[in-house]
Amino acid sequence: SDLPPLSDRRVLRGGHELIDQRVAFELGAMSVATGTPGAGKSTFTTWVVHHVSKHEQIRVGLMSFETHPHRTRDHLARLSMHMPFDQLTGHHRKALLDDIDNRFRIVHRTYDQDTGHNLGWLESMVYTLAVRDNCKLIIVDPWNELEHLPEPGESLTNYIGFALQRIRQLAEKLEVHICVVAHPKKMDMNGGKPRAPLGYDIADSAAFSNKPSLGFSVHQDKTENGAKYIKIITWKVRDTQLYGIEKGHSNAAFDINAMDYSTLIMGDEDGEI
Repeated sequence: SDLPPLSDRRVLRGGHELIDQRVAFELGAMSVATGTPGAGKSTFTTWVVHHVSKHEQIRVGLMSFETHPHRTRDHLARLSMHMPFDQLTGHHRKALLDDIDNRFRIVHRTYDQDTGHNLGWLESMVYTLAVRDNCKLIIVDPWNELEHLPEPGESLTNYIGFALQRIRQLAEKLEVHICVVAHPKKMDMNGGKPRAPLGYDIADSAAFSNKPSLGFSVHQDKTENGAKYIKIITWKVRDTQLYGIEKGHSNAAFDINAMDYSTLIMGDEDGEI
């Protein structure tokens, strides 16, 4: 009875079977995504937030430092209009731009002499996206592209733990969800191919596994006959009852022309990790 008044807990969902099996973005919390290089973690994340934005009627802030903004625009065009952006003309192009202008904000880094892209800059951008632009979901992709400046004598591990705590507190204060995409460390080979990275495999700190409310990986694998498929692995779920998902994995097929994912039934989907 003495608890202070708090907002009701809200979880953002995608309204898509594959997404809602593996991902749930709680407002006021932070998630971490990872994956082997080239597995498509940025592509998958963009696909997810496209569906979440439409399903929840929210605006998304994209801080995609390794993805050209035109590539992001083309990805959204293929998902919304089922064709590349450059092939859209007239009212079709205008309809797309009106739609994604309403649903997305893309942060562009500038390289002015006095501008540093460090933790303080990240916090100011998150604040702007949340307060000025009313974004409820913010993607930081990737963490490794930021300038990290530990205090003299401070280890990188301690710095990352502090930085992720600041990001989590900022998400709670602004009632948004912040998803941090981070690269894994160099992985051991498993039978000649890299194994799927999990939370403790992310470079530089175990805090990437300990701090988030949700953690997931995007991993490219092959069947016995050599066909490629995508494995979506959820390795951290802080509140299974609220989120409605558990740790495990689902298999997906990826259509490179449509930039779209679909559930792939292989007999072991939604398995344990």
